Amino acid sequence: MAHSCLSQRSSRSLKVLFSILLLALTVSPLPAWAQEPNLLQNPSFEEPYGIIPGKENCRIAIPWVAYYYEGSPEQTRNGYLLAPEYKPAFRSDYPGNRVRSGDRAQQWFHSYGNFEGGIYQQVPNIHPGTRVRFEIWAMSWSCDRESKGNCDKATSGDPSPMHLRIGIDPTGGTDARSAAIVWSPENNAYDAWTLLQVEAVAQRPAVTVFVYAYPTYRSQDNNVYVDDASLVVLAPPPTATPRPTVAPAATATLQPTEPPAPTNTPEPPTSEPPTVEPPTATPMPTDTAAPTSPPTATELPAPTEAPTLAPTAAPTAAPAPASASLAGNPWLSTGLGIILGLIVIYAIGRRYIGRA
Repeated sequence: MAHSCLSQRSSRSLKVLFSILLLALTVSPLPAWAQEPNLLQNPSFEEPYGIIPGKENCRIAIPWVAYYYEGSPEQTRNGYLLAPEYKPAFRSDYPGNRVRSGDRAQQWFHSYGNFEGGIYQQVPNIHPGTRVRFEIWAMSWSCDRESKGNCDKATSGDPSPMHLRIGIDPTGGTDARSAAIVWSPENNAYDAWTLLQVEAVAQRPAVTVFVYAYPTYRSQDNNVYVDDASLVVLAPPPTATPRPTVAPAATATLQPTEPPAPTNTPEPPTSEPPTVEPPTATPMPTDTAAPTSPPTATELPAPTEAPTLAPTAAPTAAPAPASASLAGNPWLSTGLGIILGLIVIYAIGRRYIGRA
């Protein structure tokens, strides 16, 4: 019978540890670099490096740009506001901490003098209103006089204030003295890699990130090192919120009333001709007893045709319904009665003539 190498207690302990690990991975937020892409090019200052125009012995990581502000001839003669030198730093450089990650870092410096300058990179395709954050790791080395013996192993001794800071120009400009730049607090960052951060809201379709240094004293060593930069989007531009409309004043709402009961609409009077009472039939005269002597035959006049009665134009009236009977038209009934009467008289007359 096979046996597990783990006891039941060990098995339960592993399950508990596994559950805690899953919970930690679920709750812990991811770092910023894992959440948003880095918008900078060559953020770790690796190859390639290019020569700075007019300074053949100076090189800078592409596409970063070197900038500096030289003083007047009198200032530069006295060691103030000199043009710094730009070079890559290597892992092999003494004392071995001049590169934070990778193979190279960017450095600029000047010996026995001070300077005002640094590097910048312009980043396009930023929507106005986007909030971005610029980060970079920086370190400085400042030694007043190595002969004093207080700068052992290339560390800072009696250092000059470095006024080291980083900034974002939300308008995309390239002047490090512009009032539009949002700057981080200053930090000397002597002899140790220090993270500098700054945030700003883009005002135009491009922003520019700056690293700035201005050692105050003309020290023997005034060196600046930078590595592992990033520019990430923190929040997209806000969407336009529609302005609220003024609600109309409340008006009294009429309560619905019961509709009135329908009433019988009187039919319009029809223009029918006035009813004419038919004439009263006149009784026929009765036959008078003839004298005893036989009557002589009197020749009767030939019957004449009954005159055709021209119908009298009735006053204009609405046509009677098709279903109306003869009794509904008194004129027609009267005319027909007269014609029938004449026909009856004519027939009686013919009978008397035949008997004679």
